[in-house]
Amino acid sequence: MGNPNRILLVDDDPIFLTLAELAIKKERASIEIFKAMNGEEAIAFLKSHSVDIIFLDLNMPVMNGWEFLDALPQVENRGDQIYVLTSSIDPSDQRKADENPYVTSMLEKPLDREKIAATLS
Repeated sequence: MGNPNRILLVDDDPIFLTLAELAIKKERASIEIFKAMNGEEAIAFLKSHSVDIIFLDLNMPVMNGWEFLDALPQVENRGDQIYVLTSSIDPSDQRKADENPYVTSMLEKPLDREKIAATLS
């Protein structure tokens, strides 16, 4: 994918959003970071903005991560890579992520420096 410049973080936890933003900026300060608190906000954002990477939580109110992925075909700016973030160890979540054509990979929370570096390279 090259050098990502724009990332969308989708998670209902403001502490996670802040920590993830700080960790990403520490890895590469030039990246623009956008945030959405649920899938509905993310879809609305993507209708008028493009991003290179989406970090997507699964368990959120209003519209969860799976519902976001279901709504994604209606949006042109889908992001080059979507990483599903989860603290779930449910094998069915991994299977659903593997089967979804939009999902690049599933990452276990927390989003640490090693995972960030791997997604940005």
